Amino acid sequence: MSIQNGGPEPAAAPTQCPVCRSTEVSTISKVVRADSYWRCARCGEVWNVARTREASRYGGYRPSRR
Repeated sequence: MSIQNGGPEPAAAPTQCPVCRSTEVSTISKVVRADSYWRCARCGEVWNVARTREASRYGGYRPSRR
């Protein structure tokens, strides 16, 4: 089945934070897609699954520290 509007394909929710590995992750997106942003309730990191995968091709995901 293809998406008619040309938008990103629906994606599965991440199971854990890429930084602290907590399973307490959430999003405010109504529809979970690869371009949805996620926030970890434990460490506060915000990430995008699609961009994280892209970064891993070019030297790994290195979240910025505040």
